[in-house]
Amino acid sequence: MATGRKTGVEGVHIVTARKAGKPVRHYIYAWRGGPCIRTVVGGEKPTITKEDVKAIAAALDAARPVPKDTIAGLATSYRASPEWKTLEASTRDTWGRALDKIEARWPDVPLRLFCDPRMVTQVVKWRDDMAETPRAADIAIAQLARLLEFGRLRGQVTVNIATGIPTLYRNAQRAEIIWTEEDFKVWNEHEDVHQSIRDVVALAAATGLRRADLIGLTWDEIGDVAITRIARKKSRGKRRRVVMPIVPGLAEVLAALKQRSRQEGVNTVLVTSYGTSWSGNGLSGSFGKAVRAADIHHIDSDGEKRFKHLHDIRGTYATKLMTAPGLNLTDKEIAGLMGWTPEQVSEIRTHYVDDAAIVVALGERLAQAAVKRSVKR
Repeated sequence: MATGRKTGVEGVHIVTARKAGKPVRHYIYAWRGGPCIRTVVGGEKPTITKEDVKAIAAALDAARPVPKDTIAGLATSYRASPEWKTLEASTRDTWGRALDKIEARWPDVPLRLFCDPRMVTQVVKWRDDMAETPRAADIAIAQLARLLEFGRLRGQVTVNIATGIPTLYRNAQRAEIIWTEEDFKVWNEHEDVHQSIRDVVALAAATGLRRADLIGLTWDEIGDVAITRIARKKSRGKRRRVVMPIVPGLAEVLAALKQRSRQEGVNTVLVTSYGTSWSGNGLSGSFGKAVRAADIHHIDSDGEKRFKHLHDIRGTYATKLMTAPGLNLTDKEIAGLMGWTPEQVSEIRTHYVDDAAIVVALGERLAQAAVKRSVKR
């Protein structure tokens, strides 16, 4: 049986529940019909503490309608939109943290101020204030651009002042970073790299799949001659169908992974040391520790050291496809294999392969010129 009681604090509502054989429970609600802020087990009716008052104030703030013509109101609409709901959970988590920063910076600022081009200086200043964490700053600015574009398409702002703002994180695309043969050798021999983590890198190197597709790949998606999978990450708003032939190197990796111990019902190709499927955060944490333990890193032109990412292996795989003897794959064909766009492949080919070919050709020409000069003498 539950009974309600008034308290000395206006609006607060306490419900006392009694069940035979169980201790009495008191539920303190911020107001009648409002959220429960505290539960007390046993004893007489509880008194309202300072912490309760703070919780009530927070509940009132949360329940207060947010004006739609503010950044906070636009963010609320964005989180309830179809665009937001179709995002992957991991993406919503990352973008959601950036939205929180945006709302904290401009909670009640009217949207009409964001229609003024002069507001861009305030956005740049906000970016600069976050310079100590450049990648987080870039994500926040990118999310502000998405939010304002959401508002522009719905007539709430006339321009998107957050577009075109330069990033702080140098070489954000990491196009110059790939895993080398020496990296793979060190990785596979280092005692602090567990076999389950080595398996992840082996499959990434043999398929070029993204993290989400690596940990989500199941044996049901592997046929006799090809892997067929719908990429988890969207590219230009679409999920691309990845069909990958099982070449000899990949076949060997899959044969080894098939022998790993796994718990009953686990059908993913990759498993943890406990025989369970990997989670995204679990893999990221374990991989980061292993990379630092094995010291797999890249040195920038200015001497700065950066540890390599799992994603950097995709560039390695792409270059293998581009340079494999006899394949002569087009950018469109490679894009189909990797779930990329042809434009992405073209950019990587230019950076990794074409530039290297130019250097090699130049070296050959210089060598030939040197031979000709020696002959004339």
